[in-house]
Amino acid sequence: MRTSYFLLTALLLTTAVKAQNLGEIRGRLLDDRGVPIPYASVSTLVSGHPLSATTDDDGRFVLKPLSPGLYGVTFFSMGMKKTLIPGVEVTTDRATYMKDLRLEASTNVMDTLNVVAYRRKLIYEDDPSRMTLLTEEFAKDPTRKDPIQFLSKNFAGVTAAPNGDGLYFRGSRTENMASFIDGVKVSGAVPRVPPSAISSVSVYTGGLPARYGDVTGGVIVMETKTYQEMYQHYQAQQAREAMDGKPVD
Repeated sequence: MRTSYFLLTALLLTTAVKAQNLGEIRGRLLDDRGVPIPYASVSTLVSGHPLSATTDDDGRFVLKPLSPGLYGVTFFSMGMKKTLIPGVEVTTDRATYMKDLRLEASTNVMDTLNVVAYRRKLIYEDDPSRMTLLTEEFAKDPTRKDPIQFLSKNFAGVTAAPNGDGLYFRGSRTENMASFIDGVKVSGAVPRVPPSAISSVSVYTGGLPARYGDVTGGVIVMETKTYQEMYQHYQAQQAREAMDGKPVD
């Protein structure tokens, strides 16, 4: 009985930690005249399952909760062309704001899907000290298995220590940095997490949020994939191996 209690407690704590590391997509939908579109459908897929929202009277919507990653967002309203915006990024503990989106009017029920490009930002104006990369963006990076080389190559203001065992954040020494995995602080050197298990990597080089305590250097924040995401990655890897006839990292 006691064992079951501790297992349940551990599961709830793990779920709570992961829930704190989710994000969301917010935006506003307009027609081609700039008039808000109420009651429009906004949807995306989460691990193969649809997640939907409806715009309010002012055309605003919120899609949540979403794990870090890239999402294709579809918009539909009667009399408008159905529109897909692929590659919308979601990062930990923040809302991705899609500025006023305009749908084109349509009188043809047989219109094909209108695909609109979305340009992702590595650095955000409201949080310039934070930079984020998603797993889809470094899946083929040759340095991804070496965290020191990977972080120093991909994040401005981060350099490898001369001895190769740590990182400097805008001149701050390795001992002044901190690492967090799924919201849990990890002591010691830069953590080595299998690349296939990582959902996103964020780096703070200054102006640290209060939740990171008295850290005076930089902060590395890693989010791992859910069990379902890991299983989907495994299935995709098995399919690629079957096609190529060789193992894939």
